[in-house]
Amino acid sequence: MVVPIPDSPRPTLWAEEGEAKLVDIATVVPLLPIDRRFSFAIPEKFSGQVQPGLRVRAPFGRASRLLEGFVVECSRQPWNNTLKYLEELVDVQNWLEGRLLQLGEWMAEYYGHSLGPSLAAMVPPAVRARRGFRKIRQIWRTVEPAGPVEGSPRLGPKMRQLLQHLPVFPQSVAADEFCRQHQISLTTLRQAIKRGWAGERVEKIPAAVPDFDEPVNEPQYQLNAEQQAALEQVKPAVDHPVFRVFLLYGVSGSGKTEVYIHALQQVLSSGRQVIIMVPEIALTTQLVHRFASRLRQVAVLHSGLTDVQRSLIWNALRSGEKQVVIGTRSAIFAPCPRLGMIVVDEEQEGSFKNQQAPRYHARDVAIKRAQLENIPIILGSATPALESWQHAHDRPHYQLLTLSRRVANLELPLVELVDMRQEERRYHDSIRLISQPLEIHLRRVLEQSEQAVLLLNRRGYARVLKCTRCRERVLCPRCRATLVLHQSGQTLLCHHCYFRSAIPAACADPSCGGRLLATGPGTERIEEEVQRLFPTARVRRVDSDTMVRVADYEQVLAAFARREFDVMVGTQMVAKGLDFPLVSLVGVIEADAGLQQPDFRAGERTFQLVTQVAGRAGRAQAGGRVVVQSALATWPVFIHAARHDYTAFAERELALRRQLHWPPFTRLVRWVISDPSESQARADAQIVAQTITTLVEQSAMTEVEILGPNPCAIERIRRLYRFDVILRCQATSTSRRIIHELRVRKLLKLKSRRLIIDVDPVALL
Repeated sequence: MVVPIPDSPRPTLWAEEGEAKLVDIATVVPLLPIDRRFSFAIPEKFSGQVQPGLRVRAPFGRASRLLEGFVVECSRQPWNNTLKYLEELVDVQNWLEGRLLQLGEWMAEYYGHSLGPSLAAMVPPAVRARRGFRKIRQIWRTVEPAGPVEGSPRLGPKMRQLLQHLPVFPQSVAADEFCRQHQISLTTLRQAIKRGWAGERVEKIPAAVPDFDEPVNEPQYQLNAEQQAALEQVKPAVDHPVFRVFLLYGVSGSGKTEVYIHALQQVLSSGRQVIIMVPEIALTTQLVHRFASRLRQVAVLHSGLTDVQRSLIWNALRSGEKQVVIGTRSAIFAPCPRLGMIVVDEEQEGSFKNQQAPRYHARDVAIKRAQLENIPIILGSATPALESWQHAHDRPHYQLLTLSRRVANLELPLVELVDMRQEERRYHDSIRLISQPLEIHLRRVLEQSEQAVLLLNRRGYARVLKCTRCRERVLCPRCRATLVLHQSGQTLLCHHCYFRSAIPAACADPSCGGRLLATGPGTERIEEEVQRLFPTARVRRVDSDTMVRVADYEQVLAAFARREFDVMVGTQMVAKGLDFPLVSLVGVIEADAGLQQPDFRAGERTFQLVTQVAGRAGRAQAGGRVVVQSALATWPVFIHAARHDYTAFAERELALRRQLHWPPFTRLVRWVISDPSESQARADAQIVAQTITTLVEQSAMTEVEILGPNPCAIERIRRLYRFDVILRCQATSTSRRIIHELRVRKLLKLKSRRLIIDVDPVALL
């Protein structure tokens, strides 16, 4: 427990007072969801070894239970009370030195999470366990040769040989190698150690780190005027490192990656390290090949790695053996002691948001780390998040860089909007999944031996199974969501809790007995339809059902590049980051599906998805065409996407957001309360709303609005009923203050099973 130093002497039974002594003290936070810090004395045997960021074991509570925790502060101060001592140093290497520890403290405070678990989330378990390290026993001699070697006639020849050849401390040698070289048994070695004639220690040595470098392949083309201008604006912040956020806005195919590489080469030439972040594993595949052939000492971090690989890469980054790290969310915590720049590619992607506590947004954490390290950061996108776009226009440390045209003066693809309501009227006797214009263009592509990409952001065969008589849908018994038909596995699957069931033959209501109709196509259905229309076409489906491992995605991309198939049908996995020169046609099916979600970001996400996938077409001289199928083809979001006009879309959407008080003009904090009992969840949600309202009124906070409590858009998931309360305020300082007060004063004492706090939520489902 933390024992405060009293301001004045306390009365005692003794005439003499305790004498304050200077004590080395470590402040420790346990790896538990509690908001307290504890002080422990540092024993002499650990003198000089304990540092902030190091993991230790210490006795907590009255029972002195040994728990792990992180040291967050070390000090030497007068202390006149009894303190418990640190028991053990868990880490040999400090993974959270300096700026990383500060980053963890900021992240815990900003996202309303306990500090200990927040710090633990920054260092993967495999890294903490030093997986992939092998144990090496180092031995040395502790006695003088004039001692037992010459003065003890009882020494056998092998013991005498061991002591004669063993190096004197502090020099040492590996035990296995020494015994093998001198043909000395382990029994003899153990006897020498037992008698104190030799010393030993066990070290962990890392195995060889995975190598991602490729043969150098420096392209011959030069940067165009816009690329060079963007690079020139970044250079001063690289030459004389300073915190600066560069928003690199460039249309698809404008060469943003080339700007990254030139800026990174400049950073690496000065001996510094760089972090390149991508939102999904899928995007690392092509990017790794592009970066690994142009840069040296490249490492890759994503969830597809083994524990051993992750541990070894982490160690290589900390030691400086690797200079470049490419990875997903967790890469932002990579221990790079000489960090010189951070790049966040496709910065608008919602997958940068961690959906488990602490619910941090990796892009925003990257910006904070760049600020702490005082280095530049580049955010790149063809469709920036509206928050980033607004910040680039009203924040002094942001700077907007624009690439308005494609490299080599290639034309942007022609976008054709198809109103599916007219298609239905034209073919009233049947439902067309692929419109007539898309079918015509797809036939031309196949005849000319080119390639096509078809996007439908829904996997499975059909998203709804509905009775034709009573119109009831087949629902998940655990969630209030429809079961999705997966034809390949002949099963119904819930995409929220992964419940599976067989496909029923008729309506579940015995009094109805109606026939079930599958509606709302998924990628399986589109694959089947393309194959029906074009029997000779080579079609592959790319979604999370078929791409189980990272290697699966790498293999399908390599096969597509080798022209082993003609049409790629997939979800958003095929929408961004892919560069195939023979793709001349992109089709977007049910482009308005995302607009049906009850979320203020629905229009932004739809525009981003359509624009991103459209950018896959026409990336060579052959040109390209995009066909967007929608029942809402006349809506502004599609009109702006068809014109490749992000600026006009952003202006309209931001004006609407300002009027309705949504981000980026306000800050959101969302509390989600879940419980098996609907009434309990509702009651606790009301308590949360009332507690926050009372706190706001007592603190006289202004420009604060409480929304809710309301049932969540998906009211039940995994048998838990869900209600949410949303705090909307003008200033970040206000939301942080409210979160802090709620946690420190422990105002939210609920009976519900789960309470989630989500700061800056990216979705309200």
